[in-house]
Amino acid sequence: LVLWVMLSFFDAIPREVLECALIDGCSPASALWRIALPLVQPGIVVSTILAFVFAWNYFLFALVLSGFSSKTLPVAAFNFIGEGATNWGGLMAAATLIALPPLILAFSVQRWLVHGLTVGAVKG
Repeated sequence: LVLWVMLSFFDAIPREVLECALIDGCSPASALWRIALPLVQPGIVVSTILAFVFAWNYFLFALVLSGFSSKTLPVAAFNFIGEGATNWGGLMAAATLIALPPLILAFSVQRWLVHGLTVGAVKG
């Protein structure tokens, strides 16, 4: 998914811009670093948030591969659910703590996130 998102951002860069950078003396790596990456910065932000949220919420992978001493937060919250009873207070507190880092990340980069999600919506 991240590759598809980034592909649309790199496709939106006009080829002439990169050709002008090469004519002005940039190497291909320098053109990528100095021209292309600043132009696709909203896409990088969106891709970073998507990758972080998907990795943060990947419960089944963490449940199967984590040991007793090393657990991710979603797997640790799963321990509040028992066979006969569920500790709803602890589960809701854990769910709130688990949801905070992605929310803080999304609010801190909201300006780039909105631009990054809408830049490929209209073909011009």
